[in-house]
Amino acid sequence: MIYIMLYLCITTVIMAFALSKSLKRTIYSYTNIGLIGSILFHGVFLIVTFHYLFTRPTFEGDSLLFAYQSIVAFPRIFSYYAVFVIMFICLLLGISNISLMKHERVCLQNALSLLVAALYVGGTFAIYFIADKMMSSVFVPLGLADKPLFIVLNTVIPLYLLLMLCYFECILAGSAIMGWVAARAVPKYDKDYIIILGCSIDKRGGLFPLLRGRVNKAIRYAWDQEIASGKPLKYIPSGGQGPNEVMSEGSAMAFYLLTHGAEEYEVIPEKASRNTYENFLFSKKIIDELNPHAKVAFATTNYHILRSGILAQRVGLNAEGIAGDTKWYFWPNGFVREFFGILALEKKVHLWVAAIMAVVCIIIAIVQFSIM
Repeated sequence: MIYIMLYLCITTVIMAFALSKSLKRTIYSYTNIGLIGSILFHGVFLIVTFHYLFTRPTFEGDSLLFAYQSIVAFPRIFSYYAVFVIMFICLLLGISNISLMKHERVCLQNALSLLVAALYVGGTFAIYFIADKMMSSVFVPLGLADKPLFIVLNTVIPLYLLLMLCYFECILAGSAIMGWVAARAVPKYDKDYIIILGCSIDKRGGLFPLLRGRVNKAIRYAWDQEIASGKPLKYIPSGGQGPNEVMSEGSAMAFYLLTHGAEEYEVIPEKASRNTYENFLFSKKIIDELNPHAKVAFATTNYHILRSGILAQRVGLNAEGIAGDTKWYFWPNGFVREFFGILALEKKVHLWVAAIMAVVCIIIAIVQFSIM
């Protein structure tokens, strides 16, 4: 147990050091999310191990079986305590979704957080049911309690499900922390361009409140920069024309900017992009043609800023984000969508983690069978 604690201390310190280095490079990175999740997991593991070490019966002090049982029990303990926190968050998500549908309309998109919360709660209870009932209800009646098949299934399946649950809980925590950090960050007042990320416009080409908030935030930042440093910047409103839109989102934002004090030479609309990735890709091409060494900011809604920054990094654009505010009941639903969007960016990472955890669980099952 002391060796385990020493390992956890060393790995936690190493990951904390790596996180500090990564944050200095950029706050828009999945690496930061993964490191925060890993630090959280190892930190709680260390606390639980410390508690076990000093509360165990004396005769179990050097027991390999006791150490093994402590390790195997940890994912369950972690999820047990995490579930109360996340169920409270799920309650808040449900309240925000009800308010969202009350203010907007009832549809699947506006009920996303509520559905995710229900799936999480139901899935968590299902995992605990599997872990608790598999032996008493299935294996003992079938006489498999001392068979290798029982060892594998009764250990591997619940443990694997709990480990994957812990993984996504830690990634969720890392995403929430980094999303909060990114939303509160204020770029230096030294930028040459600011990209405004588009979203839907109304039937007459006007800006909905969400998009208007992004453009107003960009205007405010441009004013603050000129006051603080005397350096003007140019706007790149970015967004193509959707199937139900009368013009491109870039054109609609450009018109709004021109009617709110911007000069024509200050507004360079990008009108071809269909998603956030293309917003940055096509805007970067415009900027590179005008000034390949330009310093760039981007404006978007607060819940969207972390994934946007990650996508900017992927196209080779070292841009800093400015977060526009939104209604309180929009933010949770938007964050849930963004969280799944961030997960989708790293499919290979999740597959590798799932494969490694499967191997670990199989090894644990083999160890359990050998020491019984």
